[in-house]
Amino acid sequence: MFTWKTKSNCKPNSVNYEELFKDSCWDNCEPFSPHVKIGKVIKVYDGDSITIAAKPYENYPIYRFSVRLNGIDTPELRTSNENEKAHAKIARDALHDKIYDKIVELKNVESEKYGRLLADIYLGDENINEWLINQNFAVKYDGGTKEKPASWMENVIY
Repeated sequence: MFTWKTKSNCKPNSVNYEELFKDSCWDNCEPFSPHVKIGKVIKVYDGDSITIAAKPYENYPIYRFSVRLNGIDTPELRTSNENEKAHAKIARDALHDKIYDKIVELKNVESEKYGRLLADIYLGDENINEWLINQNFAVKYDGGTKEKPASWMENVIY
């Protein structure tokens, strides 16, 4: 039996984790999604993935959170297609120029299949997810099969 010593009102007690988790299984456990609504963009990984610094709860420290932008897809950086990679760098750099080191708001926050937060990102009143689509850096994506536009495979002209 595994127990863990904790302090509660300065009095040590033991928690029996076997008992606590005895009925836990995949079907009855919800994924954890921290309460993150505001953060500072500290990394732009690609055109649809960023990292923010945020404080999920009042008495918690500031943590890093990976965030996938909801409802969009951008060209992939990790691809053997050099044209797609070039388009991916353009999308990433445009997003970086737009939101890096800025305070953003997260709306419609969920957890996605890889454990990242999934959210609509706002810079002030501007929906960044929609901005990426309107600038032709991204296409709409619903989580199903990805459809890469032909333009992502074309040569980049500078």
